[in-house]
Amino acid sequence: MSTTIYYFTGTGNSLKVAKDLSGTLEEAKLVQICRKNIDNIDSDLSEKIGFVFPVYFSGLPIMVKEFLEKLQINKNAYIFAVATFGAGSGISVKQIENILNKKGAKLSASFGIAMPGNYLVMYSPYSEEKQQQRFKKEEEEIFKIAPIIKDNIAINKNSNLIANAIGEFIYKNFKPNDKDKNFWTDERCNGCGTCSKICPANNIKIIEGKPKWQHSCELCVGCIQWCPQEAIQYKKSTVKRGRYHHPNIKVIELFQSHRD
Repeated sequence: MSTTIYYFTGTGNSLKVAKDLSGTLEEAKLVQICRKNIDNIDSDLSEKIGFVFPVYFSGLPIMVKEFLEKLQINKNAYIFAVATFGAGSGISVKQIENILNKKGAKLSASFGIAMPGNYLVMYSPYSEEKQQQRFKKEEEEIFKIAPIIKDNIAINKNSNLIANAIGEFIYKNFKPNDKDKNFWTDERCNGCGTCSKICPANNIKIIEGKPKWQHSCELCVGCIQWCPQEAIQYKKSTVKRGRYHHPNIKVIELFQSHRD
């Protein structure tokens, strides 16, 4: 049975989940959601279709929402969603359901997997101990989720009206595009271009040996986290903070030239 798993990732958390899931499913294909392919989306006739994504400001990353709205989908497919998050899935699943319903399709099942928080502009990386706890938990969750998806089992979760209202309020303030004006590089930047190569929004250009952000940011903070020199900063809040990206994901897996 053909399966396509679409994923959006900044620091590798969602890619790790997508890879682990694809390894348990037959004929599974991974496709990254990024600016490169969002304007040239083929219709998807797969029998199973999955979306793996991080939760931003209680909802979907802007690019994931845009991708879902443009994707022509097999209405009879078994469609599943996996949200990765530091705190909770918020309104992300509800957003997917609404988009699919407008297409005459439906979300068959949804899951949430807690991963190490990575929003460096607000807080430092989790301790090594807490990271390892979440990595172990992720493996356990994949073990539970995989049989459900394999057997096309539908899981309907009841919405919490109060939680949804709070989530909607938070998400209204999620306007990431021009937040990249707060990024800057310190003296350690050597112009290697890693930030430009991994940016899913194709938002960073190397000009005169330094990265320049183009105001189409998704706030995935991948540029900060993957910089090998730790030279990229956001305002002054990240100067003394460590960095995080999933240890089992290689930076080359996020490079533009290696994307589907």
